[in-house]
Amino acid sequence: MYVLRSSGESHAAWGERIRGELGARLLGLGPSKLQITVTEAPPPKLSLVPFRSDLIAIVNVYDEGDDPSRFTEAVKEAAGSVSGYEVEEAYPVAYDRAWGDGEPTPSPILLTMLRKKPGVETDEFIRRWHDGHTPLSLEIHPLWYYQRNVVCEPVVEGSEASDGIVLEACRTRGDLLNPMRFFGGGFKMVPNMRRVANDIMGVLDMGKTLTYYATEYHLRS
Repeated sequence: MYVLRSSGESHAAWGERIRGELGARLLGLGPSKLQITVTEAPPPKLSLVPFRSDLIAIVNVYDEGDDPSRFTEAVKEAAGSVSGYEVEEAYPVAYDRAWGDGEPTPSPILLTMLRKKPGVETDEFIRRWHDGHTPLSLEIHPLWYYQRNVVCEPVVEGSEASDGIVLEACRTRGDLLNPMRFFGGGFKMVPNMRRVANDIMGVLDMGKTLTYYATEYHLRS
């Protein structure tokens, strides 16, 4: 799983270059599967979610071999900053795809780069994330898709520190961006917001946990 960052481009130009030029080059290297999630549009101006406006792309490369170097060299040429990790992937919720390869997933992606709180041991972080936060998210939010990636080890020298990468989506843009709908509606909204805040602040470094508004593409499935 690669994390690419850039500056000095528009969101549209960044998105086109990553899913077009880089996507074509990576497909030519023969991955068994390829998925790209990219900030190809600016985030909404009004949102409870603290979306960042900088450019990022997540490239999920699936390969049968043990050597990712051919993919690493390709992504390094596509961005000024590239990190890469071997990850442990899980799907607490998975959509039933009805769209083809190369078409955007028909709902925005909430992309979150996780950093655990200083002093929280890795085993405790994983336990609270998997056994606590994940069930809470599924109870409160109308999630349609939840890809959970635990960072195991870097595959690119000098990779930025990261503990996890999460891709989430609801069925509609409104389900994600309308806080009433995202937090359970009616009288449940405020108590649910408190439950989520108390849960994540106990385990995450909120100054280094970053959220983005992105679009997902399956280029080969």
